[in-house]
Amino acid sequence: WLMAGKLVQVDTATVTSPTSSLFLSGITTEDVYMVTVNSLFVTTDNTSLNIRVGSSGSADTTSNYDGAQKTFYTAGSYINNTYTNGTNFVGLNNLDQSGSGGATAGSNANAIYYLYNWANSSEYSFISQEEATMLYTTALYGHQGLGVHTVNQSNSEIHFIMSSSTIASGKFSLYKVV
Repeated sequence: WLMAGKLVQVDTATVTSPTSSLFLSGITTEDVYMVTVNSLFVTTDNTSLNIRVGSSGSADTTSNYDGAQKTFYTAGSYINNTYTNGTNFVGLNNLDQSGSGGATAGSNANAIYYLYNWANSSEYSFISQEEATMLYTTALYGHQGLGVHTVNQSNSEIHFIMSSSTIASGKFSLYKVV
């Protein structure tokens, strides 16, 4: 899904010491927003980075997240993933440790997300996902998918939450598409 126009950076976070969660804020208009995750490293094998909508520094933890993904996996065939009434969007999963003892030294994860209707209180919030990572099992893994938060509410933030363990390092950036 390619968006035409310019990108205006709204927020960024660079992780340099371990954290189990972080959020980007500044979604104030009904424009489309784009989020990039670059060089994500985690501290423990086989963990996942999940995503939630949020406002005022708090993530929405209700069971209102639905989604579908097509997973491309070099060690096997593709996988279809769907979920309903989850407590988060399924993000980067099966992540490899940050190269200090993981299965593949120096492996990391990268992603691009587009956010739709995030600040619109009359519509559901949607996310499109493009993700690539080296799994803890040393196989290349990629996702293409969509998710919907099935509540009409305005959200000003995107939250990233580790399923377990912590983010060792990485750069997270939020852009408004104009």
